[in-house]
Amino acid sequence: MIIDLYNKRNERKVSFLYPVNGKKNVLRQVTGVKVKSFTGPSGRGITVRENTGLHKSFSVSKCVASL
Repeated sequence: MIIDLYNKRNERKVSFLYPVNGKKNVLRQVTGVKVKSFTGPSGRGITVRENTGLHKSFSVSKCVASL
């Protein structure tokens, strides 16, 4: 779990591992630029603009630090 991502300033580069489909035991690499932080019904999260151009939201509690 990476709590620093929530407090990181917007428009900064981020890189972390995240479970495939948000629930599997297989991790994928996420790299991109943080757009915003939010607090929703399931906890804290961040929105990232990935290098592919897609905007995706990630739960901070599921993010894993890169090795």
